[in-house]
Amino acid sequence: GRSTAGERQQLSRTGAAVLARPCDAAEAAHVQALVVALRWPRGVWHAAGVLSDGVLPRQAAAALVRVCAPKAHAAWTLQCVAAPVRVCALFSSVAALLGGPAQANYAAANSCLDALATRRRAMSAPGASVQWGAWAEVGMAARGAASERMAAMEAASGFGRVGLALGLEALHSAVLPRAASSVAVLPVRWDR
Repeated sequence: GRSTAGERQQLSRTGAAVLARPCDAAEAAHVQALVVALRWPRGVWHAAGVLSDGVLPRQAAAALVRVCAPKAHAAWTLQCVAAPVRVCALFSSVAALLGGPAQANYAAANSCLDALATRRRAMSAPGASVQWGAWAEVGMAARGAASERMAAMEAASGFGRVGLALGLEALHSAVLPRAASSVAVLPVRWDR
């Protein structure tokens, strides 16, 4: 990821061992090199994502590849290279569950993560795909124009943003061995 030195220092203070290496997770050789550097990691947390919105008639193969490569293809590469692990958390999106305006490619890429988690569980391997709603404090929808769009959508729909405490609690629950392979995390105001 794009961890800054400050974020790495903050993580190190928690006792976590932090290793920052460039890696294109869609490239098997890159993942293999990272796995060797980590001496076979205990877990995989796959949180890649790219948006390339466009209404369906304007979607092109290039936009599908741009969105699927870091999310779906990279998750499959991690599955093939980094297994076995104790934990496998795939960061999907509620776009896979509910769809999203002009996000057919993003919904499809996230659906691939949901299917991969189900496949892993069927093979008695750990796997959880969390269909995240927009986060309030971090993530793609927490800044800039996306944040403004989310605020307008919240007001109109009753869907809220995931706070950090709720998100961490949900992630903890999702990776437990008896949890469902796919879970959605999206605060909803049911009166709306």
